[in-house]
Amino acid sequence: MLAPLIEADSYSVTDVRSLGFAGMTDVDLMSALQERGIKQILVTTDRAMRRRKHERAAVASTQAVVIVGVSNWNQQSSLWDRARMMLWWWPTIVQSSEAADPGTFLELPWRQKGLKPLTRWRA
Repeated sequence: MLAPLIEADSYSVTDVRSLGFAGMTDVDLMSALQERGIKQILVTTDRAMRRRKHERAAVASTQAVVIVGVSNWNQQSSLWDRARMMLWWWPTIVQSSEAADPGTFLELPWRQKGLKPLTRWRA
């Protein structure tokens, strides 16, 4: 839904289904994207990724930047609310991910009180 707006900002966005990677494990997905030479900025609500050693290792080795939606991101049933918040946070997501070291997790909060750089977690 947000792709046309994001692409107007000179970025491309895709989801795993359109790449034919639906159902792939996160580790296999990161490896497949790296093999294709795609710079990886993954957006997920899977907060447990940073606790799983094999996934942290994959983030570090593939040099991905992972944006993790925390708090209420995965509790929102409304696609419109999630899209609104993603659009709200988009400039901060871009700025924070471009400044992030490869192999970094960034925490994306569910609040709209002000934009500040995303909190970083090293893989």
